[in-house]
Amino acid sequence: MRTAARPQPQAQPQAQPQVRTSFRPRIPWTPILFLTPAIIAFLLFKYYPLFQAVYMSFFDYKVINPPGHFVWLDNYKYLIHSTEFWNALFNTFAFFFIYFVLTFWVPIVQAILLNEVRYANKTIRVLYLLPTAVPAVAGYLLWKWLYNPDYGLLNYLLHFVGLGPYGWLNDPAMAKWAIVFPGVFGTGMSMLIYYSALQGIPSENIEAAKIDGAGPWRRMSAIVFPSLKFVIGIQFIAFISGVFLTFDPMYIMTGGGPANSTRTLSMLVFNSSFKEFRFGVAGAISFVMFIIIAVITFLQIRLTNKE
Repeated sequence: MRTAARPQPQAQPQAQPQVRTSFRPRIPWTPILFLTPAIIAFLLFKYYPLFQAVYMSFFDYKVINPPGHFVWLDNYKYLIHSTEFWNALFNTFAFFFIYFVLTFWVPIVQAILLNEVRYANKTIRVLYLLPTAVPAVAGYLLWKWLYNPDYGLLNYLLHFVGLGPYGWLNDPAMAKWAIVFPGVFGTGMSMLIYYSALQGIPSENIEAAKIDGAGPWRRMSAIVFPSLKFVIGIQFIAFISGVFLTFDPMYIMTGGGPANSTRTLSMLVFNSSFKEFRFGVAGAISFVMFIIIAVITFLQIRLTNKE
C-alpha cells in the first residue's frame, strides 16, 4: 500500500542584510581654493583695518606708545560738537548728489546707444576703455591746469564766445561741480558692464516689441530697464561706497578749499590722522562713514527687493 508523500516545508526567505550608507557631502574644493586667497586678502585689507579703526576710536591713540589713554566715547562726542565734521559731512552728501546727477546715468545711456551701433562696435568699445589706462592722478592734474583761471584752456575757449573768465576751482559755488565734471568722461568700465548686460537680452523680445508697434521709449521701459534692474542695483551700491570714499580729486585739485567747500569726510580722516596725528578721531570718523554707507546700502537693497 502506497503512502502519500509528506509535504516538504518551504524554506523561509532569508532577510537581506541592511547596508548602512553614510551621507558624505561633496565639498567643492576647486572654487574654495580659488576663493581662499581673495577672502584672506579681503579680511586682511578690509575688515581688519575697519576693526582696528573702531578699536582706535576709543583711545587717544599714540603711535609711539599704543594704544594710549582710554577715552571711551570722547572722540565721538568731539565729532558731535565739531563744525568741521558737520561741514565735511554736508560736503560729502553734496558730492554724492552731484556725482549722481552728472555721472551715474551716463554709462547707462552710453551702453544703450552703443548697443544700437553695428558698424565699428569693437573699435568704439576700445576707445571707451582707453581713458581708463591714464592714471587718475595724471588726469586730475590735467583738469586742474584746464581749470586755471588765468591761463587755463577752458577760460581761453570761452573767451571766444563772450563768456568768462570763471574761477572754477577758486569759486566755492563752482568748485564741487568742477571736480565732479571730469567723471563724466571716465565711465568706460561701467559702460561695458551695462553693455554686457544688454547683450544678454534676447533679441526676439526686442523684435517682438517692434512688431507690436512699441516705440524706443516703450521698449526701454518695458524690456531694457527691467533687464538692467539687477545690474543697476549692484552698480549703485558700488557707486555709494565709491563716492563716500573719494579722496584723490578733492585732494589734488583743491586740497579741500576754497574755504573748506570741498573738504569731505575722507579728507578729514587724512588730515586728522597724518597731519594732526589724532588717530582716535580719524578712527571715529571712519566708523561713522562705515555706518552711513551700510545704512544707505541696506535701504537700497530693501527697496530693490520690494520692487
